[in-house]
Amino acid sequence: MKKTIAILGAGATMGLAVATRFGKEGYNVGLVARRQENLSTLKSQLADVGISSVETVTGDVTDAAQIKTALEAIKAKFGSIDVVEYSPALGPQNYRGALDVTYENASAPFELIVGGAIKAVNQVMGEMVQKGDGGLLFVAGGSAIKPIPPLANIGIATSGLRNYLSNLHGALAPKGVYVGAIYVSGLIRRGTEVDPDAIADKLFKMYNARDKAEDIVTGPMPPPGGAGGPPPKP
Repeated sequence: MKKTIAILGAGATMGLAVATRFGKEGYNVGLVARRQENLSTLKSQLADVGISSVETVTGDVTDAAQIKTALEAIKAKFGSIDVVEYSPALGPQNYRGALDVTYENASAPFELIVGGAIKAVNQVMGEMVQKGDGGLLFVAGGSAIKPIPPLANIGIATSGLRNYLSNLHGALAPKGVYVGAIYVSGLIRRGTEVDPDAIADKLFKMYNARDKAEDIVTGPMPPPGGAGGPPPKP
């Protein structure tokens, strides 16, 4: 039976790159995002490169019930979920410096970056442990490693995610379930040090090698105002 990867918070940058990398290796691909229009575009782009075994499901990755419904739909379509990848993005309008951090603008990113990750893990971890195999993969911002002053509120979440994933890796590795994360500092853009296809390839190789729990990718930060491409990973 072909293996299946479910990509939660699938977008046009990392989501598409991860779907393409795993899809070219013969994986079924499940895509979960809030808007069907975006999902349809991703499915069409995957078809253009010969990846046709794709299921799209709308869902908010901060909502446990919607995550459960989406993952159940993907499993019903393909028979299993062997890998989950989680990398929802936040735009620059959500970034705050330390002096502007409030409970509200810190808790919303935390709910997306950490809360959604925990809810997704809780949906699939039990079955992966039962099988003695599986993968939980994450791409998150470099503020998890080193504080980035304009992203003070986001760094609270990313550093929390890193702590959670480090502990999760230690607990699940002996049970055959791999937890791996790549932390990205810089503007994700094709042809640079933070090319999404290169990051996806690194993630695929980490999952197969299972010899380390995390890696760090750095590249140029955006100019003032953030113009010129997708936002950096916060």
